[in-house]
Amino acid sequence: MSSSQLFISDDLIAEVLSLLKVKSVLRFRCVNKHWDTLISDPTFVKLHLEKSAKQNPHFLLITEHITHIPGESPNGSDDKSEYECGVIPYSVSSLLENPSFDLSVDSYYLMQHKGCSKIVGSYNGLICLSGESYGREYYECWFRLWNPATKATSPKLGFLRLFHNRPGCAADNGYFNFTFGYDNSTGTYKIFASRYVFRKRRSEVRILCLGDDVWRDIQTFPVEPLCLSSCQTGVSFKSTINWLAINNIIYYSCNTYKDITIDQFLIVSFDLSTETYNQYSLPPEFDQVPPRAPIIGVLGDSLCFSYRYKETDLIIWQMKKFGVEDSWSQFLKISCHSLQIHYDYTEYMKFFFKLVPLFLSKDGDTLILKCFQEDQEILYNWRNNTVVRTKISASTTTTDDRTVHYVSCTANDHIESLVSVFLKN
Repeated sequence: MSSSQLFISDDLIAEVLSLLKVKSVLRFRCVNKHWDTLISDPTFVKLHLEKSAKQNPHFLLITEHITHIPGESPNGSDDKSEYECGVIPYSVSSLLENPSFDLSVDSYYLMQHKGCSKIVGSYNGLICLSGESYGREYYECWFRLWNPATKATSPKLGFLRLFHNRPGCAADNGYFNFTFGYDNSTGTYKIFASRYVFRKRRSEVRILCLGDDVWRDIQTFPVEPLCLSSCQTGVSFKSTINWLAINNIIYYSCNTYKDITIDQFLIVSFDLSTETYNQYSLPPEFDQVPPRAPIIGVLGDSLCFSYRYKETDLIIWQMKKFGVEDSWSQFLKISCHSLQIHYDYTEYMKFFFKLVPLFLSKDGDTLILKCFQEDQEILYNWRNNTVVRTKISASTTTTDDRTVHYVSCTANDHIESLVSVFLKN
């Protein structure tokens, strides 16, 4: 058979291309119109997304750049500061292979260049950013979807305006916390907004479908999530958003709670498909109120629950089958000594000590943790009981000697994808 008679099916072409990184796939769109159509097809985009999620998971590196600008006043009263925040997808495997590196932040990754200042979340390769502005009479926020792999950014979406000068104003009710999620049943991206109304002693909840760009008031929580009045958001997982909650709480605070019993703790879960709530019990072995509020997150494709135990250990549980309370399984019990944490804190500082599981390596052996008392993340191989601390430095292309840089990891899972930021109804 001559080369001119060689035939390769579209299915085989799609299978091969789906194994490539986004940058390489986009180059192949130039081969011919047929390949361009194939790569743009939603079926191929979905196939590539599924392969990317399994092959090379990423997380988001957050860089902060603060430049001090001295004024003319000798006492520094007119000094100013310029703040920039960068968001950079980074491979989990790359961090494990090389936990110490220097990072040059291209201006493209600075949120201010997109008219935004905060990260709401990440799903299917799309990062949801939010921006805000303050007027004399109102506070306004908006959102944009950004795909760093395709370098596409959506127009501003979901404008939400809260007025200051009338009853029920933002100052009285508090600002909204936002969580970005995905409804698998309809393929719809949604933003869940919640805030605690102190005057009414209850929460207010709204939801935005990014296809129709309309906010709707929906049923509020059956049980108030812990820390709803702070900047804490829900945990997005498999078409749900999840919060830790305390039932029948009397004293509402982000950091302290009095006379709480262990059976008051639970998880409140919001189903993005049905827009209804579920409540789940925590592991029965969780039998002692910890010194600081427990944490829920995602590890190894499971919802996880972690807490400090007797000031000496971190215990992590995984819900192996989401929504099945009997499927809780203890994953790890790690001593602070094993993590080489030897802080001599006062009682006040012990209360604010926070240790958060972020990611799990593909083989499940190495856990990446964030300790809020350190500038570095902790890489803990629980099989070998070895510890490595990251050492990441950052700079921008416009860096000068007055700029101070900070780098941290977020708990937002991220994958490279071809998913479009331009959503349809």
